[in-house]
Amino acid sequence: MFEDLIREIQKLEKQVAIPIDFELDDERYFDRGCPGEECGAAFKVLFEDWKDKVPDETAYCPICGLSATSSEWNTPDQQEQVRSMATRYMSDRLDQAMKTGVRRSKPTPLAGGLATMTLSYRPGRAPIVATAAASEAMTQKTTCENCGCRYSSVGAAFFCPACGHNNVVSSFDATVDAVRKTLAALPDIRRTLGETIGKDAAEDSARHICENGLVKLVSAFQRFSEAQFAALDSKDKPSPRRNAFQNLQESGDLWRRACGRGYEEALSASEHASLQRFFQQRHILSHNDGIVDQLYVDRSGDTAYAVGQRLVIRPAAVEQLAVLVSRLAEDLSGRSH
Repeated sequence: MFEDLIREIQKLEKQVAIPIDFELDDERYFDRGCPGEECGAAFKVLFEDWKDKVPDETAYCPICGLSATSSEWNTPDQQEQVRSMATRYMSDRLDQAMKTGVRRSKPTPLAGGLATMTLSYRPGRAPIVATAAASEAMTQKTTCENCGCRYSSVGAAFFCPACGHNNVVSSFDATVDAVRKTLAALPDIRRTLGETIGKDAAEDSARHICENGLVKLVSAFQRFSEAQFAALDSKDKPSPRRNAFQNLQESGDLWRRACGRGYEEALSASEHASLQRFFQQRHILSHNDGIVDQLYVDRSGDTAYAVGQRLVIRPAAVEQLAVLVSRLAEDLSGRSH
């Protein structure tokens, strides 16, 4: 009877294609997950575009830009579904082989002929296959200007999953939009977290959200200004040093030398001073865990803090920064065209 089972096992040693139906959301977007250990970002791609525009050889993470073959982007839920389906498939095949072998077997007389032994087989409980549920609707939808692939992500995305293109203009706009939406939702986020993890932990999370929003806005504007400057067609354009656009004063001077108009010409004196303070706060948050040092006080002109204190970033300050960088970005775009 075991010949059928052996033959089935030998068949399973070869590669087998098992059809699996993954669930899509209501707009037919397909859940994907970055395979990078340092990223692991969740995002979605319109299912038709994942089939038609994403090549089998290479797909890209819209958040970190990692590239990998298109088969490596399953979410943890989808990976579990694949394992369950494979187990179910193998179990069904082996069950059938055992049943066939049992039907073909004949009673075997035992010693003395007083009893006979027959074989029977009762299949075990097959694994329950749970369909991978689509994640919650993503907040930012993007269409790649290069290949037309449609995708979405929580917060701003930077790279097209299909072609890897990075559109710095749309990335900047998406970052500002995502930060503003998060600020608008902050009261609900704080209330929900307060009910689940406690008031103190909720306040700590809200603080991190504001700090992260400030860092994102400054970084996004730096990338935007650098890209726009590179695209500037000017015979007087100087060559910036590496990381020059991380320095507000230096990058503003570069623009002034190239086209006669720096950052200060696009903002009032008080607005430019606020932007300088935000740039310095981003540096302290990123490199000094938010602890004020003398260099911050000297460069920002911020007298509200003494050395050794920690920055407090309020939602209103992040919103003010969003207004300032958006206005400057619009001004820079006009210079580059």
